[in-house]
Amino acid sequence: MIGPTEPYPPFVVRRERQLLLLAFLFVAVGTATLLVASPALGAARAAGMLLSFALSFTAAHVTLSRWLPYRDPLILPTVAFLSGWGLLMVGRLAPNFLPRQATWLLLSTLAMIAVVQIGAQDTIPLRWLRRYRYTWLLAGLLLLAATLVLGVNPGGAGPRLWLGIGGAYFQPSEPLKLLLVVFLASYLAERRELLKVTGHRIGRLLLPPLAYIGPLLVMFGLTVLLLAAQQDLGAAMLLFLTFLAMLYLTTGQWGYLVVGLALFLLAGSIGYYGSDRVAMRIQIWLSPWPGAADRAFQVVQSLLAFGAGGIFGQGLGLGRPTYIPAVHTDFVFAAVAEEFGLLGALALIALYGVLLARGLRAALRVPRPFERFLAAGLVAGWGIQAWIIMAANVKLVPIAGVTLPFLSYGGSSLLATFIAVGLLLVISAGATSAPRDREWVRPICRLALGLGLALGVLALACGYWSVVRAGWLVAREDNPRRVEYERRIVRGQILDRNGAVLAGVTVGPDGRVTRTYPEPAAAPVVGYASLRHGTGGIEAAFDRVLRGETGRSVWKAAWDALLHRPPQGRDVRLALDGTLQRLAQQSLAGRTGTVVLLDASSGEVLAMASSPTFDPNRLEEEWDRLREDPNGPLLNRALQPYQPGAALETVVLAEALRRGLTTLYTPAPNLTATLWVNKVTVGCREEIPADELMIGALRAACPGPFAALGQQLGTSGLREGFLSWGLTEGLPSERAPEAGGQTLRTRAPAATGELSVTPTSPPVTAWVPDDAVMEAIGQGSLTVSPLRMALVAATLANGGVMPVPRLVLEVQGPDGTWQTPEVASRPREVLPADAARALLSAWEPFSTDVLGHLGTAVAGEDRPPHAWFLGVAPAGNPRYAVVVLLEHTPDPNEAARTGALLLHAVR
Repeated sequence: MIGPTEPYPPFVVRRERQLLLLAFLFVAVGTATLLVASPALGAARAAGMLLSFALSFTAAHVTLSRWLPYRDPLILPTVAFLSGWGLLMVGRLAPNFLPRQATWLLLSTLAMIAVVQIGAQDTIPLRWLRRYRYTWLLAGLLLLAATLVLGVNPGGAGPRLWLGIGGAYFQPSEPLKLLLVVFLASYLAERRELLKVTGHRIGRLLLPPLAYIGPLLVMFGLTVLLLAAQQDLGAAMLLFLTFLAMLYLTTGQWGYLVVGLALFLLAGSIGYYGSDRVAMRIQIWLSPWPGAADRAFQVVQSLLAFGAGGIFGQGLGLGRPTYIPAVHTDFVFAAVAEEFGLLGALALIALYGVLLARGLRAALRVPRPFERFLAAGLVAGWGIQAWIIMAANVKLVPIAGVTLPFLSYGGSSLLATFIAVGLLLVISAGATSAPRDREWVRPICRLALGLGLALGVLALACGYWSVVRAGWLVAREDNPRRVEYERRIVRGQILDRNGAVLAGVTVGPDGRVTRTYPEPAAAPVVGYASLRHGTGGIEAAFDRVLRGETGRSVWKAAWDALLHRPPQGRDVRLALDGTLQRLAQQSLAGRTGTVVLLDASSGEVLAMASSPTFDPNRLEEEWDRLREDPNGPLLNRALQPYQPGAALETVVLAEALRRGLTTLYTPAPNLTATLWVNKVTVGCREEIPADELMIGALRAACPGPFAALGQQLGTSGLREGFLSWGLTEGLPSERAPEAGGQTLRTRAPAATGELSVTPTSPPVTAWVPDDAVMEAIGQGSLTVSPLRMALVAATLANGGVMPVPRLVLEVQGPDGTWQTPEVASRPREVLPADAARALLSAWEPFSTDVLGHLGTAVAGEDRPPHAWFLGVAPAGNPRYAVVVLLEHTPDPNEAARTGALLLHAVR
């Protein structure tokens, strides 16, 4: 008998008390954190949880100090850490279930105390278990069999594995696991020597006589069959592996393990082809990613939780583990990894390792065979069960549907586990330092090595998902945590030059942010920002600035991440004038085309309209229609390549003047010549005299004289001229400070036609003219954007100096001050000022203050041509330049009227 009359070792009590106080501090700090981070817990539930934990382990400590003074001092504190952690996770993941779990903890502790008192007062500890092994096991089997008739499921659907009594539910398979270990320990302790020395030998494997092993196989087989009939495959697998471990401890023969694992694989193969449920679980295990949105959702979300947790975790109450279905039962380990990180997951694995090590230490030191087998069986069962469910969380094995001891929600599991803890404490109190049984030491050490290696592999798998693959997991588009984070980002505003809001945000009561666009007319430039469809336009080019991710120090970024606080977005001010942008967009109503209005001296883009366009406020509901629309409303046509047609005549004439091949007042050659382009006749825009000069040919957009100039210049001369005007280059890029080199150049992917932003400026490609005549009249291989042609007009208005187009004026810095974005190039002289004035004098007056050049470009055999208008104003001292492109217009003069309207409005 182990009782209070024994010498009292104070160091055991002191060490245990200190560790229990540390466990209480851990739970108390975690509870306080949860109250701040997760108000759903509530003060009443939190107080009840702390009270339940304190009462349970205070009572256990006092009782053990009286009845088991020589117990292992690490077992109870380890159980306290695990149970307290479990309470915190239930409070975090399912706060409504917390009072029930706390009550189960009290009842489980009382059951453990009762086992300790009974065991401590017995002359031979645990004799009452050993002697009535058949009775205990049959009682457990009867309870399990009762679920086949009276079983219920508290959730209302699924396997009926519980018995209900007055609103409380009990799962018989949980105590049955304990009772089967008791039966195996008692039976194997009595038959150990006979099993080792008698029987039939097959190679090195000794098969015991059926008379000795028959009752064991019958009882074990009946248990597994009942569990299989109940479809509790996880419990059946756990019992089978525990049985193999105890059989190995009895015989020390590896052959039993090999044969047993082979049978297990055979049963798994039969189950794969014979059971849809088993087949689905194996398929999910082998390849979860294709079914991430449906049948493999649980497993994929579990792995995403590991990636979200990283090394240090999101913080208790600050992660999103509740995206995992049934997280408080089957996937609580993934929740620990997300909120406590890899370090927390490793700490949890270490706690299980400590419990297993102390249990096997007791099994190694106790003198009686039954207690040896019982301690080893309990430890093996805990280790296998914990490893199976944790390994399933990291995709090492298929989902088994068993609980994680001490942590998962479940009263039946907690009660059975605490009874087993009581048995282990009784066994540890009887351990001695007497000489050990050498035949017992080797299998115990090998079992310890096997369990340790399994935990080590599990730790490596956690590191793989939490560190190595974390970036990939976090960035997955189906990661709801990423979407949740994005919804909380308050993007900076996009403003026009006068401070009017072009893109803003509204924050709802739940903290979710909605992007708003008060001026839909600016959509071709501003673009869109959508969680589902990404970003386009300025929203894409300055995405990191608008999100507030640039310019932050490492410490500021780390502090924001610790507090789960998204960075504060910063504003971007554009050169656009909201009023002019609206007018430009309205002028294109019902037509397909684009308008670009520039300040010729500064290169600032005052308006950039494109039609058809879209309303970014309605992007979500209209996305499919917009993508499938053949007219490409998501395109910014100002940045798309077109054949310039007669709009190129000014550039060709400028190069010819520079080379001295002609003058403005030289008679125009080939004036009446008719050219064929793609089976379409191309001639002058209007009738002019046969002896008209080059200035008149330019104003009438006659192709013949410029075809003749093309022949004189040749392909090399045209190439040099086009290069000097930058017609074969990519547009200069505008970069935000620390924006990673994103530029403002937009393009349309060939497959989707949607507006997007290229990460870098496109490379300069070597333009090779196909034919000098066709290139000179703008119908060859050269294509230019309307924005580039607007720069041609701006160059003439700016005295021959080509400005750099500026779409963004200022970007808000981290300190709130405005900063000017870097520009990749500088203004450059293309032609002398007097030459620029001469060319402008050759343009046609379209009003008293507007000079311009109107021309067309062939755009299909059976369709009207594109109309180009290049204009400047005021005529006497030009400051503004405009380009208008109308696709397939029957009246090219509409382009001139639109351009003149904008130039008059800007003045």
